[in-house]
Amino acid sequence: MDYWKECIAEAFEDAQIIATEEQINSVASWAEGAHENYSMAHGYDCIPNPIKIEKDEEVVRLKREIKRIEGVVTVYRQSVANRRNVPLEDVCIEDGDVIYGRALGR
Repeated sequence: MDYWKECIAEAFEDAQIIATEEQINSVASWAEGAHENYSMAHGYDCIPNPIKIEKDEEVVRLKREIKRIEGVVTVYRQSVANRRNVPLEDVCIEDGDVIYGRALGR
């Protein structure tokens, strides 16, 4: 059975309103349409989803953390390059090991 038709039929019966099947269908159709448009009519569709906001904030936080870590790694690589007198591109970090110069096979 259709939810809205049953709601309207029960409401009419409770209020002792006698209505034809067509009248119940018409009122049910209006109630269903009103329900579907309720959030838009009251601006709820414009309210940001808190889960999406939280996810977006977490993505921004993680991107900032990645940039920070990349900066630390670059400073570390530059320090090794300066101490070993090799170009920065000849210094890399693999699995926690620092490899530079000839060990890279260049």
